[in-house]
Amino acid sequence: MRRWLIASAALALAAGATPVAAQDALTTQTAIAPDTLPSLSTGTTATTDGATTTIGGGVRAGDNLFHSFAHFSLGPGDIARWSASDSATIRNVINRVTGGERSFIGGTIDASAMPGADFYFINPAGIVFGDGAAIDVGGVAHFATAHQLGFADGSVLVSGTASGSTFSMAQPMRFGFLGNNQSISVSGRPEALTVGQTAGRLSLTASDISLFSTEMAVDSLALRAVGQGALSLAVGPDTAALPAGGVIDIFASIIGTSSGGRVTMSGDNVQVSGRSLVVVTARDSASPAIHVRANRLTIDGGTLQINGITGLAARGGDITVDAGFIGIGQDGTIAIGSQPQGGGGTITLNANHVLLNGGSIEARGTAAPGRSVGDVIVRAELLQIFEIGAISTSLAEFTGAPSGTTGNITIDAGRLEIDTTGLILAENQARNASGPGSITIRADEMSVGRGRISTRTETATAAGPIDITVRGLLELTGFGGIQSVSQGLGDAGAITIRAGTLRMIDDVGGPLISSQTEIPRPQEFTRLSDYTGSAGRIVIETDSLEMIGRSTISTASSSLGNAGDIVINTGRISLSGDAEITSSANALSVPPSDEDFEADPDLVPQFKIVPGPGRAGTIAIAATGTLSMTGGTISTATKGFGDAGAVMVAADRIEMGEGSRISSDAGGLAPGQAGTVLLIARDIVLANGAEVTTGSANATTAGAIVLLAEESVLITGSGSQVASTNSATELNMRTGGAAGNITVSAPRITLGPGGLITTSSRVGPAGQIDLLLPSTGLLRLAGGTNPAAIATSSGPGTGGRITIARPYALIADGGRIEALGQQRGANVQLATDFFIRSADNSNLLLVDGDLVVDSQVGNVSSGIDTPDISFGDAAGVLAGQCRAARSSGSVSRLAIDAVGPLALEGAEPAADGGCR
Repeated sequence: MRRWLIASAALALAAGATPVAAQDALTTQTAIAPDTLPSLSTGTTATTDGATTTIGGGVRAGDNLFHSFAHFSLGPGDIARWSASDSATIRNVINRVTGGERSFIGGTIDASAMPGADFYFINPAGIVFGDGAAIDVGGVAHFATAHQLGFADGSVLVSGTASGSTFSMAQPMRFGFLGNNQSISVSGRPEALTVGQTAGRLSLTASDISLFSTEMAVDSLALRAVGQGALSLAVGPDTAALPAGGVIDIFASIIGTSSGGRVTMSGDNVQVSGRSLVVVTARDSASPAIHVRANRLTIDGGTLQINGITGLAARGGDITVDAGFIGIGQDGTIAIGSQPQGGGGTITLNANHVLLNGGSIEARGTAAPGRSVGDVIVRAELLQIFEIGAISTSLAEFTGAPSGTTGNITIDAGRLEIDTTGLILAENQARNASGPGSITIRADEMSVGRGRISTRTETATAAGPIDITVRGLLELTGFGGIQSVSQGLGDAGAITIRAGTLRMIDDVGGPLISSQTEIPRPQEFTRLSDYTGSAGRIVIETDSLEMIGRSTISTASSSLGNAGDIVINTGRISLSGDAEITSSANALSVPPSDEDFEADPDLVPQFKIVPGPGRAGTIAIAATGTLSMTGGTISTATKGFGDAGAVMVAADRIEMGEGSRISSDAGGLAPGQAGTVLLIARDIVLANGAEVTTGSANATTAGAIVLLAEESVLITGSGSQVASTNSATELNMRTGGAAGNITVSAPRITLGPGGLITTSSRVGPAGQIDLLLPSTGLLRLAGGTNPAAIATSSGPGTGGRITIARPYALIADGGRIEALGQQRGANVQLATDFFIRSADNSNLLLVDGDLVVDSQVGNVSSGIDTPDISFGDAAGVLAGQCRAARSSGSVSRLAIDAVGPLALEGAEPAADGGCR
């Protein structure tokens, strides 16, 4: 037996929701009256025996059998059964109701005696299905409120008049609506719930279609709301565009299909609400298993869902929605449920406007190896995801067996907006997954407020990549952002962003772009060796990158893996406030082991901090315009055994001010090494406390610093510095760690008041400072009460080295050059055509070691002259340093070449090449 069933779901209706016609259907008695007027009669008979009325007679035309009724209603529990001679040859049973009265159906329509026939029931006055209604037909059951039925030969059957009406032998092709069209409604009661029946194929076509508190079991279902206009509509379950006005309202109802089912809905306005569920069990086919075409689809507290066929090794069915507007409200869902033996289908939404206001679009479940859990594709002029709304794919664990992949999410939008904890997520939770799921976004404009775009893995399978292309403005303003996370053996995903303009603004919490690894919460923690995933690479290409406030671009490893690299190619870039571009290898925070508990029970509520082997990534920034920093940080760092990555910045102009910092650092927990910092530009400016630094707190050498400028380098303002330091002490180091080397190369190098270039180490050697200028270059040290300085400071038996070579002139106008090593280990070599100082400001040259000056010396405070030369003895000012070295009486040595246009008159070189 093949039948579709209507029964009520045990769900309460909203007040006033049940139409009067549906209430009437509950008390309607069976009243079936064939047409007897000669112009309408088809010779139909209706014979009642108890609860069964047998429909016979009719007009036979080829394989079509026609019946005509003046009115037709079927009471609850009653049966209307069609019979015919030679029934096996009938292809279509066609019934019309002509009397202008609505048909109420609360019993069973039985045309199973014609097993190969489609069933047509047409009543322009309307149709109401009540509680317990059921249909048992061999083919498709078509119920419509059309005025006409058109055939393939062009002839028409008219309901309500004999004029122009034909009983055709051809196949029915089209429904004709003449306007003022009536509705079809379906409703029921809780005590009539029917389950476990074999279903059939049902088609409902009317001005409006309402399903209230109903449970329906079908093979396939086509709902088409045509509105009040005149039109001709194909009989088949197509979803062609329809005139405005038709409403499909599914409230507090359940529609389910048998294996391989299909549901199509088309109308001006399709509404699914009241915890309604439309669920189809289907495999992949040429047509979507659920297809909705509407000017407006709203799902509020309802679900459209496809389930794969259990045990079938095939891809599941698809969901397609074509609409002007798609709104999915609180607890509303469009979903795919994938089965472990097969895989999920695809959800495709095509709309002008898609609004997820608390609702979700999701593909979830398990999948067989080589298949995904299901994909999501959204194409819209405007896509908005608000109020915990979500687009997601999620692969779950299935008994530890090998499984497939997380699904892919693809979005193509004119504008994408995510806020109020909206989410786009591709997540893997299966230990034996065969691949990741990705997120791909293409948009003209995009904004992310308090929301997140994320890929994630908890297993050995990598998290999927995130690829975003925005032709105009991409703006991140909230505390979410764009993120890929690994909590397992697999790597976090790579993030690629291309945007006309990328703007990150701290409006309601710092926005971020990050790829990271982390160790889960203590209650989810297994073994430390289970967390070896590395962070992914971040690549950003944009004409303009602007970061304001607590905005962050970062890669980080808080597990045993590595942090990813960051590559930024931009026209211009600006950072302000607490903005950060960082890559870090962090210390690991892990629950104590059983042995730790036994040794120290007080550890129970605490974590252990241990170093990891992972390294930080490199940061490479290339800007064709200006890099501007008014605050903000660009940095790499390591707190473990792995090294910090290099920081490389190339721009037309680099402007740093107001406490901004570019740095690379290594902590003291383990001997990881800081990276090199390289800045390349036409002009480089550090002002108002800006810093370019490398640092190490362990025995490894701090990273080198290189500044290469095509035209000039300016370092000015209190706290502005280029510095490499090693802060390790003898208390925590067997041997002293060294500071890194500093190289500054430019035609003009200026250190203004408070400007500083320095390397220093507490107990190890200071690094070397090299200032490299061409023969036409100028080096200026200025400051007055806040002198500029070039300085090294180092530990016992060591010393820094300062080399200046070879500018045309070094102008000292309130500057200091200090090499403060111990035991005369420092070295200063100054080679310039002219060493010009100003008597208006104090200039100090302090060296605890060797000093070599190859220059003419002049004073420009009141014209050019050759005053007496006086340099300070570093031994006299090195309080707290080596007492034995200071007591030796050794002083700095000065050598002046007697060459050049301003050479001292009568000066003769000493035997060793210099004067003493």
